[in-house]
Formats: sequence, structure tokens, C-alpha cells
Amino acid sequence: MRVIAEGDKGYVYHGRFTGPVQLEMIVEAREPTEPDVARVHSERGAVTCWHSHPGGQILVLQSGIGRAGDRSGVHTGLRPGATIVAEKDEPHWHGADSGSAAVWLAFTFGVTDWTEDNPLETGCPPR
Repeated sequence: MRVIAEGDKGYVYHGRFTGPVQLEMIVEAREPTEPDVARVHSERGAVTCWHSHPGGQILVLQSGIGRAGDRSGVHTGLRPGATIVAEKDEPHWHGADSGSAAVWLAFTFGVTDWTEDNPLETGCPPR
């Protein structure tokens, strides 16, 4: 057993965001079937751009007020404990609601795809 007080906040991550976002890597996957586990710290109103994951992603809101979106629409006012399950290759985005910061615990399966092949994924949601 390992006890990890906090993750690596110096981890260099090249995702696309609408504002300041810090990735705190907790556990990097050792096998393709395992998830990366990280805390995603989004400053007030900052969200990711559209992206997907080949094995999906599970997000649990730890603190703040969150928001997320997929092809079905936008979910705002999310409170701590809210859990999002993005299915395999499902385009989505997530982060902090306007006026609030948010911290998500993310379980990510596979390398994030920031593709621009589909017009839905070419941009970022509005702040």
C-alpha cells in the first residue's frame, strides 16, 4: 500500500483550456487498462476545451461549483460529490462554473484526444 498526501503539481500537461487549470497527477497508469488518476484544479470559470478519451473518463467533483458538457447539453451548478461518466471516445468538456473555482478528481483511461477533426471539438465552450 502507498499513501499519497498529494500529487505531482509540477506535472507538465499540454491540454487546452479557457483559463488557468492545474493538473495534479496522483497516479500514472502503468498499464493501458489502468487509469491515470489526477486532480484537475480549475480557476474561476476555467474549463477544458472539447476532448475525448479512448477508454472514457470518470470525474468526481471534490470542491467548488463545476460545470460540464457533452453533445446532449451543458450541466451547470454541479456540487461536490457530483460524478460524471464520459464513455469511451465521447466528446466532452469540464471545469469550474462561472464565478467559482472547482477541483475534480479524474480517472482517465488512455491518452486525451484534443482532436479538431469534428467541428464540435474545434473550440472551447464559452467562459
